[in-house]
Amino acid sequence: MDMDWGSAIIGLIIILICILPIGILYYKRVKKENKMLQSLNEIAQQHNCKIGQYEFCGNYVIGLDEDRNFAFFFKQKKEDAISQFVDLSEVQLCQVVKKIKNIRNDIGSLSYVERLGLSFIPKNSSKRETIFELYDVEINMQLSGELQFAEKWANQLNTRLKNKK
Repeated sequence: MDMDWGSAIIGLIIILICILPIGILYYKRVKKENKMLQSLNEIAQQHNCKIGQYEFCGNYVIGLDEDRNFAFFFKQKKEDAISQFVDLSEVQLCQVVKKIKNIRNDIGSLSYVERLGLSFIPKNSSKRETIFELYDVEINMQLSGELQFAEKWANQLNTRLKNKK
């Protein structure tokens, strides 16, 4: 069998051209996630906590210290960064908050989510609620899993709150 080395090299180059962008995107995403996780761990260390469980979604990460019962949030906005934490022992409820805008026209009406977040309602009514802002239409034009992420974490945190009583 006579092999055409020119065709093999051209085929290999085409395969590399197709695979290389995917590899570069994967590397950039992993690098970004590692940087966000490092920032989240730094926030936790400031409160003598250690992140045991965490999850990324887009440009933010939520983490949990299961031993000390704290939830942490880090969000990277272009050049700004937002970091927040909540002592879950002082929280009675975690709920998904959505700000929905309705638009009416000749054809009908359309509604869309303007903002989405996780709200932590404190046990002490004199304290303010804490909101982890997960989505803002001003920053991202389209939802990409934030609603499912928020519902998953609200359920998980509420289960935790019920079990800690």
